[in-house]
Amino acid sequence: MKKEKIVITGYGIKAPGGYNVDHFTDSLITQVSALELFAGQGTEGKDIAFGVVYDKLEEIKKDKKYRRYPRISLLAMSAMKEAIQMAGKTDLSGYRTGIFMGTALGGTLGYDEVITIANENNFKAIPVTGCGIVHYHSLASSMAELLGITGVTRTVATGCSAGIDAIQDAMMYLHAGELDTCIVGGADAPISKSVMYAFGKIRCLSQNKELHAMGVPFSKKSAGFVIAEGASVLVLEKESAALNRGAKILAVIDEVSTTNDATGIFFSDSEGKHILHDMKRVTKDRRPTYVNSQALGMVENDRIEATNHMQLFGTDIPITSIKSITGHMFGASAGAQMIASLIGMEHNFIPGTVNAVRDDYPELPIVFDTTQTEVDRVVVTSHGYGGNNAAICISKY
Repeated sequence: MKKEKIVITGYGIKAPGGYNVDHFTDSLITQVSALELFAGQGTEGKDIAFGVVYDKLEEIKKDKKYRRYPRISLLAMSAMKEAIQMAGKTDLSGYRTGIFMGTALGGTLGYDEVITIANENNFKAIPVTGCGIVHYHSLASSMAELLGITGVTRTVATGCSAGIDAIQDAMMYLHAGELDTCIVGGADAPISKSVMYAFGKIRCLSQNKELHAMGVPFSKKSAGFVIAEGASVLVLEKESAALNRGAKILAVIDEVSTTNDATGIFFSDSEGKHILHDMKRVTKDRRPTYVNSQALGMVENDRIEATNHMQLFGTDIPITSIKSITGHMFGASAGAQMIASLIGMEHNFIPGTVNAVRDDYPELPIVFDTTQTEVDRVVVTSHGYGGNNAAICISKY
């Protein structure tokens, strides 16, 4: 039995260079990087770059009860409000709406604050909100509270691919008829010392370089990624439900595929054969306009992306990455890549790979500058620490 199409009817973004959809669109088109240099703030006093969201999130904080909520929740709640508004979805009550949000690090920023106090043995100073601040599921549960959603609510903690993993979970509930609407995406607020030190120790961060050389996709000189915070949220519905309520359908999800490298928690598949399997599954006989790649400035990661692309598509289909605009937002990254692709479908352009040069991958068909063209179909790739891989194909409706 053929499954009904799952469609996208809205999206919202909170990212460096994208405080809302309009701001994000402008950054993509003009290729303005939102990454900033923080001199001496990296590991062992090195210069480091971060992708920061400076929006004060006042539309959420105006309700006093949310002011003590973890930053990851505030970012996601704000992005969700924009997504719901775009979708024109007003009836979210009852048990027919679900929330599926992905994250890599959950409440790490709050954990840093709590553990600092704990290390001082100052029990009285520990906030009574401490458990909620560090709890991973505070992400999705806070979103449910904001809109009064009482249906299935899940926080998917599978690392950088969590945004696509969350979409895959939501689609199963939609296909099963358990839910009518799903709010999906990812969020992380990882700009903290614990995250910086952990990834710095395994030499994954780009440090002590000129800003334009940090976190550059498909660069063997970048030597690492740039930590960024953010949230990306989409609204999914069955095609029939969206049509029945007269919604504007933005795109169709053609296929999702996820795998795991099964190499343990400290390693990944250096050949990239499992993410290649995912890419083959989501494309099948489909021909994408381009690939919106996970590439983020890590040598092994980007080599896998380049090798798989050439094996599957050759030079016929272009590839790009938005990571030198936003930085790497961990669990929010794949959703941001999808939103960039949806914006490109609407405005007819492929975003360029900012600061990339041809030297390291001379044959790879990288999109260096914003390219005006009709965009009908996009493949998004994502993989990360912990071995999860994910690919998704979306098409203009």
